Amino acid sequence: MRIAFISFEFPPDTGKGGIGTYVKQIAAALSVLSWDVHVFAGSYSLGFSQKKEGYSIHTIQCSDPHDFAYKVVNEFDNYHTIEKFDLIESAEIHGNAWMIKKKSPELPLVVRLHAPNYLVEKLKNRYLPFFAKLRFVLGSIRRLKFDMGYWRTYHKNDDADYNFIKLANYITTPSIPMKQWVVKHWNISPDKIKVIPNIFSPSNLLLNIPILKNCQYKRVVFFGRLNVLKGLVNGTKAIKKILKEYPDWQFRVIGDDGKGPAAGISMRNFMKEKLHKVINRVEFLDGMAYDALPEAIADSEIVLLPSLFESFSYTCAEAMAAGKAVVGSQNGGMADLIQNDESGLLTDPENSQAIYKGVKKLIDDNEYRFQLSVNARRRILTAFDASKTANYFNSYYQGIIR
Repeated sequence: MRIAFISFEFPPDTGKGGIGTYVKQIAAALSVLSWDVHVFAGSYSLGFSQKKEGYSIHTIQCSDPHDFAYKVVNEFDNYHTIEKFDLIESAEIHGNAWMIKKKSPELPLVVRLHAPNYLVEKLKNRYLPFFAKLRFVLGSIRRLKFDMGYWRTYHKNDDADYNFIKLANYITTPSIPMKQWVVKHWNISPDKIKVIPNIFSPSNLLLNIPILKNCQYKRVVFFGRLNVLKGLVNGTKAIKKILKEYPDWQFRVIGDDGKGPAAGISMRNFMKEKLHKVINRVEFLDGMAYDALPEAIADSEIVLLPSLFESFSYTCAEAMAAGKAVVGSQNGGMADLIQNDESGLLTDPENSQAIYKGVKKLIDDNEYRFQLSVNARRRILTAFDASKTANYFNSYYQGIIR
């Protein structure tokens, strides 16, 4: 059985996010199950081919996902000619396998839903001020290219991600909320979409972090990309109240900086500005290699992840595997990972007061926090066992081939 994953995103060069992590983990898992797995990925440096962790990786030098979609065709054809692939898989965002499917329409295409570009960009601009939006429209008029910008009506037929998914023979998604969004906004039959969680195989470095009964460190941690999508606007407001109310607690922020809620200001600078009165108890660290993360979150009791939407959330899964009490988001895939009030807390990411109450509850009730931490690790190791998930994918793909 021979499968190709077509993904511009792949670590370490182009894959710091969830798509690259997913492709890396599923490629390794399927190779253990005797699949002939090939990953065709983007790279900003020279392209190469090599065998790694049981699967073949072919990188294509390119400038962006659209450039990759064209350049990957020839490299894919070279291997498809030698021995035919049984199926290919690609994320919906940017349609990485668009040209391959157009050239080889008989080849079954599985589209894996991660989060459409329209949804991501809409949420990133969630708090953009009215006058910034107005300036965009006025600027388009001056350029004689009238554009309503952030107020334009969404038409799915103009959406490249939607047009790519129409080419799919099969569709999978890592969570029920992601499926519900696509059914509602793209009017795709729910029967065509299979929900299979992302494979998550936690490292021993995460699993070996001790779960302490007492709040020894008195630290809340956020880790992930610093942008509006990650819920840091309301998350920052909530943490400001927490740090004022609990002067012996600290906040650590881990992640590469990104766009803030207003034009001209990064998210990190936005957070520093809002937290300036308690900044002596706030620590900012840049994004780090996966193996360095366990040490950076080990000396904490609470992980705050108030994302506006996640299709799955590897950060949440990592925090749970580390035995941390998570204050997560009720919007998106975290609601599949976390059993609210049992293996974590789910809050409204649009409500800073709700986030504040969630963190406060964990600080005030240490026994409750400890039990959530224990349950979180147990849930990841049982309900989301990597070998079980790999077998779900294996059965599903074999069914397609049959």
